[in-house]
Amino acid sequence: MTIDRRTLIASAAASAIVMPTIISRAYAQEKQLHIGVYNSALGKLVQKEIIPAFEKEHKCRLFTIEGATLSNIAALRATRATPKFSVMMMDDVGVPQAKQEELIDKLDPAKIPNLAKVYKRFLFEDSYGVGFNISSAGMFINPQKTTGLTSYEQIFDPKYRKRILLNTPKNTQSVLMLIVATALATGKPLKEAQYLIDQGWDKLAQLKPNVLTIYDSEALVLMVAQGQADIGGIDYSKSIYPHAAKGVPLDMAPLKEGSFTGINSLTLVRNAPEPELGAAFINRMLDPAVLEMLSSQTFGAPSVAGINFKPEVAKYLAYPDTKMDEMGLFTPDWNFIIPKRASLLERYNQVFSS
Repeated sequence: MTIDRRTLIASAAASAIVMPTIISRAYAQEKQLHIGVYNSALGKLVQKEIIPAFEKEHKCRLFTIEGATLSNIAALRATRATPKFSVMMMDDVGVPQAKQEELIDKLDPAKIPNLAKVYKRFLFEDSYGVGFNISSAGMFINPQKTTGLTSYEQIFDPKYRKRILLNTPKNTQSVLMLIVATALATGKPLKEAQYLIDQGWDKLAQLKPNVLTIYDSEALVLMVAQGQADIGGIDYSKSIYPHAAKGVPLDMAPLKEGSFTGINSLTLVRNAPEPELGAAFINRMLDPAVLEMLSSQTFGAPSVAGINFKPEVAKYLAYPDTKMDEMGLFTPDWNFIIPKRASLLERYNQVFSS
């Protein structure tokens, strides 16, 4: 059989038409997973080191939005009628709120087998959220310039006038600072002071003359290292220790009142478009090898037992979980605080903007 030039051209033209249709159909069948990650170094690490391998293994495409806990919860509210996201990252403080608003679903251990490896203290609200990266939270200093800081009371000293960086009210840490002010005003330990939180406003206002600026970017913690400020906070160790590990003069201050926990968590969105794929992603995030990688680069402790770290990493981690107790780390009662949070943040803004 001979094929003339006209037939060959016609055949090629037909192929050119059919081929894009096949590609388009395959693309349309590819599953898509939308997740919310942190707008931080941790979020960037998830995007760079975890997502590409997950996409390849599950033959899917992942799309992310970046935000803090409040903005991520707001994204769930905005898409409640037409759910877009399947997985949302938020701090432990956000889990009770998201559960109450029916924005998230309970995690199923049958679909997330790595849940069985998680310390029980990091399963929140009857497994509606699970922690995966745990930091301490307190004040940070340049240890070469600021010495002898052993109590939160000292940050009110007039010698620190215009020398303190204060974390933005948009972040969870602002509530922690109000608990500190209440503890100092009432003489109660942090665990008791949180239930008297409305008694801390006058004390908190006394800090205003010492505040150089209110910051909302992790990069600004370097102002303390560079000597532009003496003390910063309240902030998470995951924002400080990665710099310290590189030789930058920054450290968390050892304060006698104790420090707080900051727990990055994972949730499965209610009516998720891809619930099975979402559960698989949460399971991947809880894999010990993944958690070891995240902890080694962010210096936030993992939530599962049995991981061994190099000494140069281990010294920064509140790990294993018993070390959290030894360090006096404290997790607030978010179920008590959350109903008050909106009014607290409004008044907090008034204190430092007036």
